[in-house]
Amino acid sequence: MKSFLNQHRDSLHSHISQLRHFASSPGGLVLDEIRAIVWPVLAEALVHDRDQETGDSTSDGSVTGSDSDFESAKSNFSDEIDFAESSLLHRSDSPSSSKNTVVKHLSIDDLKTHREWNQVEMDVHRTLARFPPNISDTQRSILQTELTPLIVRILWRSHRFRYYQGFHDVCLTLLLVLGLESAERVGLKLAKYGAFNAYLTQTLEETVLRDLDLLYVITWRVDAELEKVMRSVELGSLFALSWPLTWFSHALHHYRQIVLCFDLFLASHPLMPVYYTSAVVLWRSSAILNTASRDMPSLHHLLNIMPNDVPVQALADDAQDLFRMLPPSLVRGTLLDDYRRILKESSVRKPSLPTPSLRAWLVAGTATASIYLLSRYLFLSPS
Repeated sequence: MKSFLNQHRDSLHSHISQLRHFASSPGGLVLDEIRAIVWPVLAEALVHDRDQETGDSTSDGSVTGSDSDFESAKSNFSDEIDFAESSLLHRSDSPSSSKNTVVKHLSIDDLKTHREWNQVEMDVHRTLARFPPNISDTQRSILQTELTPLIVRILWRSHRFRYYQGFHDVCLTLLLVLGLESAERVGLKLAKYGAFNAYLTQTLEETVLRDLDLLYVITWRVDAELEKVMRSVELGSLFALSWPLTWFSHALHHYRQIVLCFDLFLASHPLMPVYYTSAVVLWRSSAILNTASRDMPSLHHLLNIMPNDVPVQALADDAQDLFRMLPPSLVRGTLLDDYRRILKESSVRKPSLPTPSLRAWLVAGTATASIYLLSRYLFLSPS
């Protein structure tokens, strides 16, 4: 891998397929020094979700994105900027430089005026109190100083971006691997063109929870007994809510496990985290089926806490096998229709969604208390 990178260092963008192969192969990209080279290239050519409108795709399924921070594959990114809020952005009088507007001249005081600053800062403080482990207090202080401004600078790029709890976990991983400047560039690409765009611009009910509905479709096709048990207790998918939202960086316990997931997800279809979620649930099928208490709270607790010894690589292999066997077009199409017919025939009814949005429920201190209530309403999104 190193020899390939050295040989093609000046033309890596022409070898996206090979880089994706490296990233999704056993062991992933192996070293952070390799990730620091490859992740930015992969972020420039994210795999396109053809069922979603997040950008223009190329012949290899990539989402194309200009280096200009204000040009979007789907529309002019400048149209999405809240110019009243972004008056502090640095601009030059020349047409060429106006395209490359940057936020480098925003001071910390400027960033603190952003509506999301306080929430981001609180989440960063909580996260850095527990992760990453085995670093000095000095390093932890530096990360804390860098991470909150990094996140807010990304959020500043569009008035449509609304921070959600968990995006800071993603940005922390990028910062640890890439360093400050590259982490911001890659984070912005993921926010503009990747799966995180939907999470940052739409409700969680419309995005991640709808995607997690597919977990039941996949599980049903692979292990009908397991799916029936999960459905019978109205388990829902809230136990896995953070998994796609953070690319598992909040759930996994070890840094190496997390970066292996990032290797795979940067090289794959935006729904790969949902396939990985399915692989995790199927891996834990014995524990689910053999649990003494087959009730919603017990199964939620069982699945919500990720074991320390998760076989991350084996699950990555399983997720890719599931993707090949049950591609998104099939899972979102005929299989979802078939599964909804089963639900209708089984007379599983669910009330209407409560008035408060999920974001309103998922504030610090209320999420755990609302798990049972929400799971009853958010089992499967209506067609």
